Amino acid sequence: MLGCQALSMPEFGEQRENTGYDGSHHWKVLHDEVNKIECDYCKDKGVMLMSGLHDSVNIHLGKPIFKKANGRLSDLEFLLKYVAWAVEKYTPGSGLKCFKC
Repeated sequence: MLGCQALSMPEFGEQRENTGYDGSHHWKVLHDEVNKIECDYCKDKGVMLMSGLHDSVNIHLGKPIFKKANGRLSDLEFLLKYVAWAVEKYTPGSGLKCFKC
């Protein structure tokens, strides 16, 4: 579990209304950069991770997420499993702390 004593995020986990701000240009730049990864294996993982992150922001704003039609995990589910795996491998059993703690 990620624990932080120095930083507080009171709005984390609270769904927000769509502000009307159009951030699609910024998301396009991020998605385009991930698509430039030369290794196909790494690019596939990067695309799924970026899409999962994008989905998490959309959920925060009450927008729909993208789901895979071919029976694969949604990108959001992939992001969750990938990050949970990485956290477990990085600090087994002890959790993470932020750089300020």
